[in-house]
Amino acid sequence: MIEIAIVLAFFGYIYYLKNYADLRTKSDKEEESLKEGIRLLKNNQVQEAFNYFDRRISSRKNSPVAYLYRSRCFKEMGDWNAAMRDLETGISYDESVFGLHLDRGKLLYAKEMYDEALKSLSKAIFNAGERDPESYYWRGMTKQKLFLEDEAHNDFEKEKEIIEFQNRSSESILLADNPLLDKRLLVNSGLVICTSSLMLFIIKNASSIHLPYLIATLTAVCIGFVEPHKGWILAILQCIFILAGYYLFTEIPVNGGKKELEYFCLYGSAILTFMGSFLGAFLKRAINNS
Repeated sequence: MIEIAIVLAFFGYIYYLKNYADLRTKSDKEEESLKEGIRLLKNNQVQEAFNYFDRRISSRKNSPVAYLYRSRCFKEMGDWNAAMRDLETGISYDESVFGLHLDRGKLLYAKEMYDEALKSLSKAIFNAGERDPESYYWRGMTKQKLFLEDEAHNDFEKEKEIIEFQNRSSESILLADNPLLDKRLLVNSGLVICTSSLMLFIIKNASSIHLPYLIATLTAVCIGFVEPHKGWILAILQCIFILAGYYLFTEIPVNGGKKELEYFCLYGSAILTFMGSFLGAFLKRAINNS
């Protein structure tokens, strides 16, 4: 019965890592999956990029980000009508992708359809929030064409403000790679409490060292996989929770044999937590670099 519960818990942990620990948006994940085509487009290999995104759309017609990048290929190739069709198709699948509205607004601006361009660019800003200075720039340009000078000035000022903020953030990242504590790490720290409780339960009920060592390794590999750069923090937390939980909240056996077994499971699991987290981080980096 315990083994079944452990297997279910492990697969539940994997499901969590796959579906909830990744805090990127759906469009961010989709863009990551299209990085090869995006690279081709950035390198001005327009035809190759077009073929890449065309194949993606053929196999997955509801891919709004693929439509966005294929529209950019069409635009580079001079077919603005096809580019507009792709943008509108992408919006019909997911209107939260701000790049679709931004590119549509730029095309409408080029066609001197300023009222429609203003609507698209406002939608781009609504979906991007304050992440994208380009949306504010083009909305400011559009408002100038509509003789809304004061509003255009406000958009240009907002563009400068976002660029300055992003530059400061980039400088901070250069000085301190990534912040030590972030939302993702805090979320996963909460999950480590659950895995530590599971480990304590296994240690107290194990009849040999094999099951605790196996589960400690598996959970640690998952820790390293989900946090390849800061998994060591989660590994330390898991060790602290296991050790503190064992000595503060469980009854240490009087029987010498049982006590010795629990100590072997406890300290062995702590060591394997560090080893497994490094292994998980190595696997994640290897996958990312492949």
